[in-house]
Amino acid sequence: MAISPNHKRFISTTAIGLIVSCLALALHQTEWIDAVEMKSVDHRFRQYADPAQARADIVLLAADEASMKAIGQWPWHRDLHGFTVDFLKAAGAKAIVYDVAFLEPDNCDPEFDGVFSRSIKAAGNVVLATLFVDDPELPAPEFLGKATLSVQRRSDATPLGTFVHTGLKIPIPSLAQSAIGLGFVNLTPDRDGIVRRVPLFGQAGHVEAPVLALAVAKMLAGIDDLTLDSTELRLGNTMVPLTSDGRLLINWHGTLANNAYKSFRLGAVVQSANEMKQGRPPFIDPSVFKDKIVFVATTAAGTYEVRPTPLSSASPGVLIHMAMLDDLIQGRFMKAPPWYLPTLTIIALCLTSAWSLTFFRSIAMKIGTVAGIAVAYYGIVVFAFTQSQWWIELVLPLGAQGVTFATVTTVEYFTEGRKRRQLRAAFDKYMSSEVVDEIMRHPDTIALGGERRDITVLFTDVAGFTGISEQLTPEELVQLLNRYLSAMTTTIRAQRGNVNKYLGDGIMAMFGAPLKESNHATLACLAALAMQTQLEQLRDVWIAEGYPRVTARIGISTGPLVVGNVGSNERLEYTVIGDTVNLASRLEGANKFYQTGILIGPKTYELAKADIEARPIDLLRVKGRREPVIAYELLGQAGQINPLRQELLRIYKEGFAAYRTGRFTRAKDCFEQVLNQDPNDASAAIHRDRAIKYLADPPPLDWDGVFELKSK
Repeated sequence: MAISPNHKRFISTTAIGLIVSCLALALHQTEWIDAVEMKSVDHRFRQYADPAQARADIVLLAADEASMKAIGQWPWHRDLHGFTVDFLKAAGAKAIVYDVAFLEPDNCDPEFDGVFSRSIKAAGNVVLATLFVDDPELPAPEFLGKATLSVQRRSDATPLGTFVHTGLKIPIPSLAQSAIGLGFVNLTPDRDGIVRRVPLFGQAGHVEAPVLALAVAKMLAGIDDLTLDSTELRLGNTMVPLTSDGRLLINWHGTLANNAYKSFRLGAVVQSANEMKQGRPPFIDPSVFKDKIVFVATTAAGTYEVRPTPLSSASPGVLIHMAMLDDLIQGRFMKAPPWYLPTLTIIALCLTSAWSLTFFRSIAMKIGTVAGIAVAYYGIVVFAFTQSQWWIELVLPLGAQGVTFATVTTVEYFTEGRKRRQLRAAFDKYMSSEVVDEIMRHPDTIALGGERRDITVLFTDVAGFTGISEQLTPEELVQLLNRYLSAMTTTIRAQRGNVNKYLGDGIMAMFGAPLKESNHATLACLAALAMQTQLEQLRDVWIAEGYPRVTARIGISTGPLVVGNVGSNERLEYTVIGDTVNLASRLEGANKFYQTGILIGPKTYELAKADIEARPIDLLRVKGRREPVIAYELLGQAGQINPLRQELLRIYKEGFAAYRTGRFTRAKDCFEQVLNQDPNDASAAIHRDRAIKYLADPPPLDWDGVFELKSK
């Protein structure tokens, strides 16, 4: 029994879906895909992290710039830390956690260490920082109890991974002896430098030490021994899920910037402690620290190590320890799904994508179905992430779905649609690909006539082309012209422009047709800027090759035009007709008079002014046009002009406004200020000279400021 074409199609697409699934599952085990997946986790945290879920009892005492100004440069004398601990203890702080390594005695007076040590001991709830190092140095035996932890492991428990060092440094003996706990503050980023997963414990020799957050959590829970069961750490009644190499994926709620955790100035606390000792009211009410877990760290520039996190490219390391402790106390951990879920997900997405191409003939239905499945899966991933803290993989399943869709579509392309490709090849010989796309979608447009539409037209021409042609042989001229036109065409198309025609050494391009673009004026301006930048780069290359210096002038205008197919029944040309084309051409020529590179019309400026930097050049009446227009010089993209140029632009605009309103003295002064900084500013020089002329010989009362440009 013969197999029908539809059945063959179904079998082939199913086979493609299964093959892509197998390749994706093989890729699933690589470190490369893990790095990409972590980027998607970053995206989820940035989009959906909720600062309201952070614990309000975890706060930061920050030695910030204001604290340094009030107390002095870091490091401070240890007695000040003693005053801080006394203040927090009296305020009723639940725990005091120092993310500061006191590895050396006070550099001023050892007695200050004694003050700090006595305060720590009296408080009875201070946890200090230790540091893993690669020197064979271990704590003295009498400090091992506080610097280490006891972990009972099952045979299938996760290993320590790569967080193994040869030494561990702890605070000076007096401080280490007084602290209730010690925890290391080393942070190990992923391969891309972002801290997402942090080991809860590390090892140096026979010493196994907890990370700072785990040391605090143990102290708060009153737990001494921990149990590591497979990839879970038992912390009292809480099971902490770990990665395969023994790390915790932090569940981020926010940053210090969005007030996920409250921050107070350490300098203000030190001053408050001093005020209270003298019987005066403190700067900070001690009650704000009652029942709080207070982290003490530096945040002043240059005093801490910047750590990139999923929520910020530059976070103080203490925020990472605070976020880890938040997770350990709340028990809200990011959990990986069972191993079989990614497998089933990848297979399901690949097969549904493949089958959608079989069941639907319309390309819109095919794309819509695949996109709908992808969006639905993304919604499931986000729901699991925000509601249940499930970290379901996103990149590989959706990537496999996309590859399946692309593969099946490619196979379809080479096995079907031959007639369609032949028809397109015929049109592509004399029309741009965008026009052909429009015609292929709407064959009824292959007729005489068109539609009225607002679009933007760009004209560009090589300056002094006649002089250039006299210096080159015909072969050299053609080669140079082809290279120039190719580069400019590529640049125009990159901004979704359509090169309508070549006019010798010139180009006419349009934006917003045949495909409608709401921002066609901006696209044309960006294309013009990119063209001048590209030409500047090519100019140096061509000069080195012995060619003359090539410069170009550009004119841009926006307005209503008739867009469509114009010609005869035998030959059609997709083009535009209207006064806007004439204005663009005249503006291109006006560059020569004003010694500018890009001039744009008033409507182009109005539509694109939020995205560009421009200045008015003149109120012109160009050749062939009765109505005057304000021409603007396009200077750059918005926000990309240096401060000096911005100031000159402001002065120039003030001078132009004064000139237009007949305040010629003010106009002259402004333009002279501009010329003092930029003597080559031709427009400023022209308007200064006019202002001087009108001061000597005032214009008539009906003067409208229009300058008639008689030449093209």
